[in-house]
Amino acid sequence: MVAFLRRTSGRGGAGGTNSYCALGDVATLSPAGTWFAEGTTAGADDLRPVRVGQGLDRAPLINTNDGEPMETAISTIPVKGRVHDITVSRDGEHAYVALSKSVMVLNSENRVVAGIPLPDHATNLLMDADGKQLIVSRRGGSVSVVDTDIYTVRVLRDCVVSDVVVSPDGHYLYAVHRQTPDRGAADFVTAIDIASESTGFNIPIDDVAGLALNPAGTRLYAISYDRRAYYQYPPGRLIMVDAASGTVADAIAIGACPGSVTVGPDGTCLCVTHYDTRSVSMVNLATCTVRTVGLRDAPLGTVFTPDGTHVYVTNEHSLTVIDTTTTSAYELVAGDLPRGLQLSPDGKHAYSTNFGDGTISVIDTITNSITATLEVLSHPEAVAVSADGERVYVGDYWSRAVAVISVPMLRDLHGNI
Repeated sequence: MVAFLRRTSGRGGAGGTNSYCALGDVATLSPAGTWFAEGTTAGADDLRPVRVGQGLDRAPLINTNDGEPMETAISTIPVKGRVHDITVSRDGEHAYVALSKSVMVLNSENRVVAGIPLPDHATNLLMDADGKQLIVSRRGGSVSVVDTDIYTVRVLRDCVVSDVVVSPDGHYLYAVHRQTPDRGAADFVTAIDIASESTGFNIPIDDVAGLALNPAGTRLYAISYDRRAYYQYPPGRLIMVDAASGTVADAIAIGACPGSVTVGPDGTCLCVTHYDTRSVSMVNLATCTVRTVGLRDAPLGTVFTPDGTHVYVTNEHSLTVIDTTTTSAYELVAGDLPRGLQLSPDGKHAYSTNFGDGTISVIDTITNSITATLEVLSHPEAVAVSADGERVYVGDYWSRAVAVISVPMLRDLHGNI
């Protein structure tokens, strides 16, 4: 079904909560936020309910299964598999959806243009700088490269890979891996030339929890801690590696049990999450000093704003905004169980998927306020934003669907979004 959205002064169905539209109907939105059928287009045959929330703080879930260009504010596309991750090409022409054993490719008109079989489960997607190569990996599995022009797949490492990052020029891939699945096996950080598949360096670093690369591609950061320690919270380390030679340049102590690591956009600040101790380490990379920010919730991941002045933290039950200069923290109460978080390219809005209540929160990063809560899928998790900021892609692991949000249409309906 394709529904065309516009404002109207009319009223919806009884109670203002449900309307019944035939497939192909043209639906309109009343000021109260209800939908009703205004007319039908060719091909309408079946009736089914369309459920929407009261008011303009929620948008409806509109299904489009006919491959037509998107004309709805929120469109859903069923997929053949559970959605693990989503990324968008630099030019915004294609979105790539990681499924259990394949990658699905969507074009800008929401058409499924390809399904790429994979040798392993795909849980993480990375796009290189020019959009010609898609890096596909699974924690504890292999890492592969997909040619986005002809959709061929090459396996770079068929071993126990735990994390990967790609150099800004797309020439090198840096991976944390073990030679065997044995938990006692040593971790290695390896530089791999993507084109030739040759190894640049291979250095042992025990118990690596995460990798990050500075924007210049010159310095690699690995966080680690001794998982085999006999005490509850083993201390963490931040290891700094020269990305060209593989030489360990420095190592400093950070908080216990580090979980994820992110480098700021100018390369001067680094953020590490500590789930077990409910804290975040803010590292000044120029002075190698560490400031610990205590949280009221357990952090899962972080995203810096494009100007580097703030970092958004996805926690188990909430969101936190940290000022990178003062390290002051401000807690946001979003939806239930926030999981995925992405910022718009201009940094003015953040989009947080709420796994527990089937919504996505839209956050104004200037005022740090939630401007809209959109009803999307049943358990949204993965999220990606197109380079022009006009489309937001949301993946649902359990319902096997992808929602595509048209930001301009929502802005017309909701205002500041």
